[in-house]
Order: sequence, then structure tokens, then C-alpha cells
Amino acid sequence: MAHEATPQTDRATQPGVVPKSWLAALLLATVGVGAGWFGPIQILLPAQAAGLGDEFGKENLLALVTGIGAAAAIIANPLWGLLSDRLSIRRPRRRPVVVAGALVGIAGLAVLAWAPDTAWMIAGWVLVQVGLNGPFAALLAMIADRVPDERRGLVGSLFGVAQIVGVVLGTAVAVAVGEGAIGYLAIAIAVPLLCAAIVVLPEPVRKAVASDAAGSASDPASASASRRPLREVLGALRPTAAFSWAWLLRLLLNLVNALVLVYLYFYLADRVGVDDPGTWVLVLTLVNVVIAGVAAGVGGAWSDRIARRRVFVVAAVVALAVGAAVFAVLPDTAAVIAATVLIGAGWGLYVSVDVAIITQVLPSDRSIGSMLGVANVAASLPQVLAPLIAAPLVTGLGGYPALYLVTAAIALLALLVLPRLRGAIT
Repeated sequence: MAHEATPQTDRATQPGVVPKSWLAALLLATVGVGAGWFGPIQILLPAQAAGLGDEFGKENLLALVTGIGAAAAIIANPLWGLLSDRLSIRRPRRRPVVVAGALVGIAGLAVLAWAPDTAWMIAGWVLVQVGLNGPFAALLAMIADRVPDERRGLVGSLFGVAQIVGVVLGTAVAVAVGEGAIGYLAIAIAVPLLCAAIVVLPEPVRKAVASDAAGSASDPASASASRRPLREVLGALRPTAAFSWAWLLRLLLNLVNALVLVYLYFYLADRVGVDDPGTWVLVLTLVNVVIAGVAAGVGGAWSDRIARRRVFVVAAVVALAVGAAVFAVLPDTAAVIAATVLIGAGWGLYVSVDVAIITQVLPSDRSIGSMLGVANVAASLPQVLAPLIAAPLVTGLGGYPALYLVTAAIALLALLVLPRLRGAIT
């Protein structure tokens, strides 16, 4: 029930104050969403595709499943954000979206656990993508609601690290319990357990924005409303030029990450020639998360201290491009480990400023969830584009060397975006 904030309860909205319990709950939920996504993507879906894709081809089947699922995510994320904005008027109400989305995602994991054919595999992954985009959209909106600008580098980097930890957790669970139904079910249990704290803890009260305060003063009915009118939310969906360029930057670097991951299981088995690709994926994921976690933590705090973001993107781009090039030309285990270190450092540096950049260019406080949903399309769309780019390259247009050289080139394209953000982002 909405209520007026007292001086004591409003302390949580003062600049620089982020309750540690709330931050821990948000990060745990982010780990859960990451596990729900990347346990399947890294291990379970490739293994399932290898078992079901005899006629269609395992590479093509995996591309089809992940592509359709990502297309569903592109639609779902802005809609979840729109719903969370409609539920928020004088204070954010994001938790119902976390609960609803998690339930849909769990249902999808259950479908995948017993999927007997391609159609059921696609249906299950679509449910997972649609569902888990709900909590993801809500959690990112909570950061924009709650965290002041001067702390978003650090909190945003922790948000990114939590996603990476989710990748490790999901991959480890899949390897530990088996590449089959039990793996999906174990992840289906982990997701709600990790999301529970953010649902139970009270949602932090944000500082009233001018438009909200004006509406409350001029319209007594608005003070008791529990939902923001749809027309008001839609009217605030006006991307600025800075938002559009930041969106493109996010798209390019997430596409690089997706291209590195999409056929990693098959690359290790078919190009590098390892005997147990699942275990190797876990090893490389652990290397990646350690390096990315350190880079993101240091980078986020450092970027807050010097109040600069673009220099970290430049460093990230260089590391990602070099790492992808090493994958292309040196397909042996030592080189792959070295490339993984570079890619982890690059991804961590980008993650350290990603949330700070995208939340800094939001056009209106009235459309935080909706516009972040649009921003999250830049993270989901690469999951559609990556298989479409990778499949023809791997199966006939140069193989894995061509795939990773194209990946390096896409990373370098991000450098062309940065001058367009001069003035909007330091």
C-alpha cells in the first residue's frame, strides 16, 4: 500500500545511500537469472541439440532454438518494463514482475527437461526467455530507481559481475548433475531460491520526481492511484540521440559476447579437439568469471572515482577484439585459455560502465522500466543475430577462423560509436 515517506524511511533515497541488504538481494536475484539463462545456453541446449539434431544438424538446430527464443525475448523485455512502469506511480513496484516472470521461466525449464523433439525444445526455450526477461527488466529498473548517478559505476559493475557468476553457477550445475533433464530441473529450483530475497525485502522508495510531485499536487486522485496511466508511460517513450547511440554500443558489444559463446561447446569439440567439451566450457567459464569479476569491480569503482566511462569502453573493445582474433588463429588449449583471459578482461571492463552509461541517457523518470526494456533489446537481439551470423560461417564460409575474425571486427566497430556519445557520456 502506497504511503508518504517519513524522514526516517526516506533516508534510503538520499544520494549515495544504498542499503547493503537490498543490494545483496538484487545481486542474488541477478545470479539466479544468469544461471537460468546460461546454464542452458552453455551446456544443456547444445547437448540437447546434439541428441535431437541428427537430421537437421546440431549447429542449425541450436541456432534455430536460440534464435527463436531470443526473438521472443526482444518482444518480452520492453513489455515487462512497460508493465512495471504501469505498476509504478509514486513509488516503484517491480516485484510483481519478478515473481510473474520467474514462474514463467521455471515452467519453460520444466518443458525443456522433458522435451521429446524440436518443437517442444523451441517451446520450452521461448518460455524461459519470455519469463526470465521479466525479472531481468525489473532488476535493472530497480537500479535506475534506487541508485544515484555517482554510485552507478560500482553498482552497475556488481550487477554485471552477478550475471557472470550466474553463468558459472548455471554451467557448474549443468556439468555437475548431468547434461539432461536433471540439469534443467536443478536450475529450475535454483532460480526461485535466488530470487526470493528481492521479493521478500521491501522495495526501496525512490525520490519523487517533479512530474510525480506535480501530478500529486494538482490531482488528488493521482496520489491514491496504484498504476501510472498507459498513455503517460507511452508518451515518455522518446529515445534521445544519446540513448540511441548508447543502445547501438550495447548491441555491438553484446553481439561480440554472443558470438564468442554461441558455438563455444562445438568449437572446443570440433576445432580444438578436446575430449570433454562440457568440462572445458566450465573451466573457461571459471577463468572468464574470475578475470571479468576483477576487471568489473575495479573498473566500476575507478570509473566512479574519475567520473569517466568512455575510456573503459575503449580498453574493453581492444581486449575483446584481440581475444577473438586469438580464437581464430590459434585453436589449441593454451591459446584458448589466454584468449579467454583477454575476453574476460574486456567484458568485465565493459560491464563496469554499461549500466552507468545506459541509465545516464534515459530520457524520462516516467519511463524507466520501459526504456530499459528497450535498452535490453540490445542485449537480447544479439542472441538472434549470433546464430544467423555464426551458422553460415561455421558450416561453409570459412569455419571457426572466419567466425572469430568477424567477431573481432564487430568489436572494433564499437569504437566508431564513442565519438557520438561525446557530451552525453564522459
